[in-house]
Amino acid sequence: MAQVAPQKSKARKGCGVFLALGLVAAVFAWANRDVILMRLFTRAVDAAMSRDVMATLPADQLHIGFCGTGAPLPNRDRGEACTVVIAGGRLFVFDAGEGAGRSLSLMGLPLGKIEGVWLTHLHSDHFNGLGNLALQRWAGTSAAVPLAVFGPEGVAEITEGFARAYKPDSTYRIAHHGADVIPPTGYGMTGKAIAPGVIYEANGVRITAFAVDHAPVAPAYGYRLDWNGRSVTITGDTKPTPALAAAAKGSDILVSEVLSPRMVKVMEETARKTGQANRAKIMADIQDYHISPEAAADAAKAAGVRVLALTHVVPAVPRFMDSAVMGSAQSRFDGQVLLMRDGDLLSVGAQGRVKRQNVMR
Repeated sequence: MAQVAPQKSKARKGCGVFLALGLVAAVFAWANRDVILMRLFTRAVDAAMSRDVMATLPADQLHIGFCGTGAPLPNRDRGEACTVVIAGGRLFVFDAGEGAGRSLSLMGLPLGKIEGVWLTHLHSDHFNGLGNLALQRWAGTSAAVPLAVFGPEGVAEITEGFARAYKPDSTYRIAHHGADVIPPTGYGMTGKAIAPGVIYEANGVRITAFAVDHAPVAPAYGYRLDWNGRSVTITGDTKPTPALAAAAKGSDILVSEVLSPRMVKVMEETARKTGQANRAKIMADIQDYHISPEAAADAAKAAGVRVLALTHVVPAVPRFMDSAVMGSAQSRFDGQVLLMRDGDLLSVGAQGRVKRQNVMR
């Protein structure tokens, strides 16, 4: 017993010294909190402004980023429809729903390198974010030409509407910062209607548009991008048709929208039960012009793709419920089935190997 007491005493003294040092450190930190916080802020700003994820990506690979994986239903974790493809040092954006510009910036992708925006169709959740995206690109990169936007007939009406809505704001920014920083020639966007077929071919990149069935929304398109022996096909919103597998034949990745009929059916029944007849009607209507996870898997199998990437997720649910949304898709397709999240990036490397990472910050 005589030997134990000194050891306990030393332990107590050590603990006391440790607590005293901790208290001193806490008092010092509190007294100098402004200096410490400003140093942290300076480091954060430096990291954010110098961040360029695109510059860190292998230049010989095809990269597909998910800048919006949600749908019109509000969700704090998913922005509206937006997919970006990086090929040959250029950015190609497909759809620009609400939050598109914000997400692209948080993903560390340089807006000044956007080659254009291609809309799959003219539902508002696929173009809501155009105004903010064009403004960020213009003001943030001193763009000298407007943002080029392509899509089905009616796209020019949308881009002209945004131009009118943002016109007062644009004059204030030019007056405040000057024409060298905010070039008047770069304001707004141009809209050009396209038809099915090859709609872009330059610098080794080919984009092909194909018709999909999203009636009563018409025309509606899907897109296939080919570059450097690799390719990705994007369905847009559509019911399953043979055209999907035909367009995606041999692609590395099929990016497909997805709607879980059994889960939306629950939402329909709940809306009706709670007296929300309008919502019940909407939930019933949307079930017949979207793709179920199983139908998307069947299309991926028929096309012979390596990866099926599901986006435009309906309904958007917490991560632990992802498997419920995906249903039995994996059992119908030998490749990978992935339910994408905002900020996800898929890179197609040698032998078609696909790497997934999330670059949202």
